[in-house]
Formats: sequence, C-alpha cells, structure tokens
Amino acid sequence: MGRSKFEPFPPHLDVAQVVESTPSFEFATRITCDAIDDSSPEDFQRLIYLNVVVLGLPLVIEGFQERLDKSLFSKDWLRETYATKVENARDLVKNTNLSLTIGHYLTKLPLLTRQMDSYTYQQPSRQRIYLKDIDCPPEWHEALRDLIPPNLFYLNRSPKTFHGPGSQMSNNVDHHTTHEGVPIAEVGDLMSCLPPDIRAENLMCYIGHEGTYTPAHQEMCASLGQNIMVDASDGSPEDGEPTRPGSSVWLMTATKDRRVVSEYWSSMLGHDIGLENHFAQLNAWRAAPFTTYVVEQRPGDLILVWNRGTRTIKVAWNRTTVDTLKLAMLEALPHARMLCRDEQYKNKSIIYHSLEWYSELLRQASDMAHPEVVQLCRGFEKLFDLFTDVLLSESFSQTLAPEKAVEFIKFDGNVTCSYCRCNIFNRFLTCPWCCDSEGSDAYDICMDCYVLGRSCACISNLKWVEQYPWKELEEKYSKWRRQLIALDPEDKKRKSRFPVLLAARSQLGRKTTAEICQEQLALRPWSDCTKPVLSKRKAAKSEAVSESDNDRRARKRRRNVRAQGQPEQNGTCHFCSSTEPGWKMAQCTSCNTQYCYSSLFRAFDILPQVPMERPHWVCPRCRKICNCVACAGNPTIEAYQPYHVLLGHDTRKIADPRSVESLVNLRQSNRKLLERLGHTTQDRLQKRVAETAERRLRMLEEHQIDVDSVDASSSTNSPTKTHGNNGGIPVDPALELDGSMGAQPTPTEGTE
Repeated sequence: MGRSKFEPFPPHLDVAQVVESTPSFEFATRITCDAIDDSSPEDFQRLIYLNVVVLGLPLVIEGFQERLDKSLFSKDWLRETYATKVENARDLVKNTNLSLTIGHYLTKLPLLTRQMDSYTYQQPSRQRIYLKDIDCPPEWHEALRDLIPPNLFYLNRSPKTFHGPGSQMSNNVDHHTTHEGVPIAEVGDLMSCLPPDIRAENLMCYIGHEGTYTPAHQEMCASLGQNIMVDASDGSPEDGEPTRPGSSVWLMTATKDRRVVSEYWSSMLGHDIGLENHFAQLNAWRAAPFTTYVVEQRPGDLILVWNRGTRTIKVAWNRTTVDTLKLAMLEALPHARMLCRDEQYKNKSIIYHSLEWYSELLRQASDMAHPEVVQLCRGFEKLFDLFTDVLLSESFSQTLAPEKAVEFIKFDGNVTCSYCRCNIFNRFLTCPWCCDSEGSDAYDICMDCYVLGRSCACISNLKWVEQYPWKELEEKYSKWRRQLIALDPEDKKRKSRFPVLLAARSQLGRKTTAEICQEQLALRPWSDCTKPVLSKRKAAKSEAVSESDNDRRARKRRRNVRAQGQPEQNGTCHFCSSTEPGWKMAQCTSCNTQYCYSSLFRAFDILPQVPMERPHWVCPRCRKICNCVACAGNPTIEAYQPYHVLLGHDTRKIADPRSVESLVNLRQSNRKLLERLGHTTQDRLQKRVAETAERRLRMLEEHQIDVDSVDASSSTNSPTKTHGNNGGIPVDPALELDGSMGAQPTPTEGTE
C-alpha cells in the first residue's frame, strides 16, 4: 500500500463552492456573540456541553472582531512591542526550525505570500514558514481573559467577572460561595487545579501566511481546543506592499467518527494520524466515508488548519474537563503511549488535584440543592470513578508476597517513562543496572509499557518506586468516598456505588496492572547488561563448525544461544509457528494452545495485558475465531477480521536508546496479513461506519437528545467569499530576485 503525498490547497480555492458540491462536507455550526448576550449562562453552557462535549461537533462563535481592541490585537502593535523577540519558526518544507525575530517574520509575510499563486503553489521549492506554538503575549492574555466567557477560557478555575458576550447576565448570577467568597462551581479548565509549577503552558499564538498549514491531528489528551483569530490582512496595502485577505480553512470531524477517521488515514492514505505528519489532499477529504465540517475562520471567529492570504494571527489554548479526562484515560493516553508521544498534561495528577479542589468546595457548601452545587457533585463523582481506576491499576497483588523494597521519591511531576515519555503519577519500575559511570539518567519504565514488553535490555530484575505513600492515597480514597456517601445519605445504593478500595479490588475480576508487572518480573529473564552476550554467540558459532572441513557430508549445526538466565525455548506459536520462550507466549487455559504476543497483537487486536490479566484466558482457536492457515479449512471457525491497519512504527527513534521490545514488535506491519485474510479496506471502513452510527444513536438516547433538533442546528451562516524590503531569513535568496513571479492573481481566500 502506498502513502498519499502532500498536495497543497490552491490559493484560489472557493470554500463555499467546495462545501456545496461535496455531499460529505458541511459548514460547522455558528452562533453570534449577540446570541450569547441574549441567553442565560445556563443555556450557553448547555449549548457548549451538548454540541462540543456530548456530540463532539465543532462550534464557531463569531462577532468578536467588534469587541477586540484593534490597537492591541494588530500586526503593528506586535511588531512595535516584540519586534526583537527571537522565536523558532517552522519550515514546513524542510521539517526544520528556523530562528528569527517576530519583527523580521512580519515584514517578510507579503514576500512569502507572493510566491504562492495559481501557477507555483504546488512547486516543492515554495517556502512555507509558519510561526507556530509561540508564547502568547501577556497583554493579549489579560485582554482575552476579560473578553472570553470564563467557562471557555484558559486555566479558569472559578467564575470571574468579565466584559465579553454574555457578561451582563453572567456577572449578575448569584453564585453559591465558600466562607472565603470563592464561587462554588465546576472548573472550566481542570489544568488550573494543578500546582503552577507542573502545569502545561498551552496558551499559544500562531502566525501564518498563504500555504502554511497544520497536519491532521487529534487534540492532545482528548482536551477541548479553542482558537480565536485576532488579526488578519484585509487586502489593503501594508507598508507599501500589496496583501491578500487572510483567513484559515479548518477541516474537522466529529468525535464519534474518530475511529473511522483513524482507520481511513491508515488504510487509504497510508499514514498514522497519531503521528501528526500528513496534511491530506482535498480529494482525500471528499472521498472519506464520514462527514467533514468546514470553517473558514476570519478575525473575531472563536472555534471550539490551513492558512490563507498574507497574514493570519490567532491565539489558541486547550481545556481539560471531567468529560475529556475520561476519554483521555480510555483512548488518548493508550494511543499516545503506543506512539511514544509526550504527555504534557499529567492527566492522572489532574484527577488527584481536582478531587482535592472539588472536595474542599463541597465541604464548604451549605445549600446542597443549589444547581451549581448539584453539578459540582456530579463532577466529583466522575473524578472519583477515574481515581478509583488509577488506584486499582497500581494495587499490588493480594496473593503474592508483599513488595518490601519499594523506593520512595516525592512527587514533583517530572518523572516520565523512558520509553513512551508519558508522565508517571505514582508507581513505576526503575533499572538499577543501566546507569553507567558517566552518570546517565535512570531508566524508568511505566507499568503499562512494561506489560507491553518494553524495558531496558536488562528486561527483568527492575525495582519498584512510588511517589506517594500508598497509605496516604488509601486515606484520600476513604475520605472522598465518605464525603460522596454523605452528599446523599438517604440513597442506600451509594455505599455499593462507591465501595471501599478492598471491595473494589475484589470486584474487579482481573489482575491489576501492578500485579501483572509483579508476575512478569518473576517470569522474564534478567540479562546482565554488564556482561554482553556477543562473545558467547561467537563462541557458539565456532563450536558449531564441523571438525573436518574436508568432509563434504559434514554440516554446520546451528545452536540456539540464549541470553544469561533465559529459559530454554519451549513453545511454538499456533499462528506463526515461531518458537519462543514460554514468557513470550500466552497459553490457553482450556486447550493449552500457545500464541506469541506479537501475533495476538497483529492478527487479533489483542494486547499482551489481555491474556495476562485474566486467570482463565481462552485462545482464538477455542473461541472459533482463529484466522491462521491451519484453521482456515475448519468450517466451524469464523476467521477474525483485525480492526486496525498497523503501518509499523519505529519507536527506536523516540524511546531511550537503552530500550528494547521483548514481546511485541511495533515496527512490524500487518498489511500483508490483512491481504492474505482477504478483508478489504472498504469492508473494514463500512463496519466502522455502522458501529459509529449505532454508538451515536445510543449516545443520543442516553442524553435524551432529539435527533431532528440536533441535525437542524447545522450552520445557516456559511462563510462568504472574500475579494479581494527584501533580504535576510526566512526568505529564500531566489525570491529576493524574483519579486513578481508570474501575474499577480486576484486576491482570494487562502489557507493558513
């Protein structure tokens, strides 16, 4: 299967015509600032919750351009105030960073834009310099804090007085408060509950020109993304240079379609959307089996990208809520761990510290029937459920010998997994053997990675470390559980709804992640990194040579050389017929058939922890779904169709150099396997689409949402078409001599 190439959007792209001519394209829903002024805060928050959180659809709030201070949010102010500030711009063609000043970049935007016309925009030599992910000026931060509704803004913990849309009604709301006067309400951005020194700073600015873009991606850790365009070129001359009207084109999908989108990206386009390295062609979007929501963002549009024109300047931030945390824990973080992507948000720590904040607010609440207090209680319950899952995953075995030599390191938020680079909340494993004499960093591995077979080359004999005293976490759990039960003492089911930790552990019905690690530490061999195996292999090879070189019947006998402490090979995989040590195999408790973990992952979408966590694991053969060659002729077996196209991801480029994969080789693709099984890409996509539609209906019924009213809320305010000194970096020297590349095209909408 080939990989689709990058193909830029043309400068003359008519967004409205593209949407109207493509059945699967729709304009995203738009509301105005005036509509927020005319609605109650409760109605506005419910609109955000239903459209963005529940339905997972993009929403545009337009009209902020009339409320922005144009003397502050402008190219001229930015250049006068921060002209000498050096930033790293992204060269999208060379995939490198380029250090330059903000003033120089703003000056060169007209020249960078002129190189993109109807005849040259597809040439690979065209420079695309994007000033992205730069810190937002504090002056803009303060101004936007006073303008954006607090429940949508960055690091908002409590409702605040503001002067933006909806402020007249919101500022007059009689909030229930604590003894110190702090409003008792749900937190708008749970990142604000973390101590300031471990928060992820994500209030960023993006400045782009015609033809700059952001590859397709999912919001980090399933958080909610907000982006407001604060300035753009309007087509009038600036500093004696002609300009084109600036806007940004967004192509977005619904949350419910995320699995279909991911499958389409890998099956049809040959890219992993999680790697954020591909900007899909417009025709690829048109052919996709899901709805694409289109926005042409202009100044004043707040969106809950592809840049057009001479200049666009935007401010963006992400918010973490109780609902996004659940999706992050179930899907976003496991996927990020497989791809080895930094987890900057520290989600488990957010759960812990948010519970502390919610607990304190509820402790001081006197009117438990107040609507905001009731909503806070619901959030407290959801956070407690997530915290329960975290504690259960880190609980040691109740049957194995207690872990005595557990090292304690006080939590500071900086411990990350040496392999997947995700943040570690409490317990993890560390290797005492991998620190060399030069004082290299400790090799720390999270429990999820170790279960997957990731570790340093020592493989076993790792030591346990924790960052919170376990007794302290148990006491927090018991305290919050009692508080939850006391919120509604008349409800007799709350004690069983929130059981004590020991009871929750017994009700789990499977082994915890920590317990699996305990067992695997005992099963997996220790390979002493201070005694390389290479010399033994050479010795074994020489011993295998026949004593008589002249005897033609003599053959070299191949010997299986094992690492120090590794058991003899004693298992054959039923699927791939490879011979592996027992600790690399999952054995069926019903028929004793063995499968290697790599085959289970590639052919059956089964991660290693699935057979490891179950005391009685039944293999695919006994479940009558085995798709191996030997079972192909069995009429009673319905071959399993793998859900995922694995493109093969080389984690060695990202993980600590000391790392190994001992169970699952993520560099191995399953595309040839899918071809052998005869399952077409269209079959998998159709199955995904059908499952997505079924889940959507269940979700709508669960939230009692009328389908017709939701579908009728699509945008009626579709965007309308707009009409419209050289030298130094970042401009290519060739452009300095060619300031008029072809005829100057009529200004049209461009992409960012």
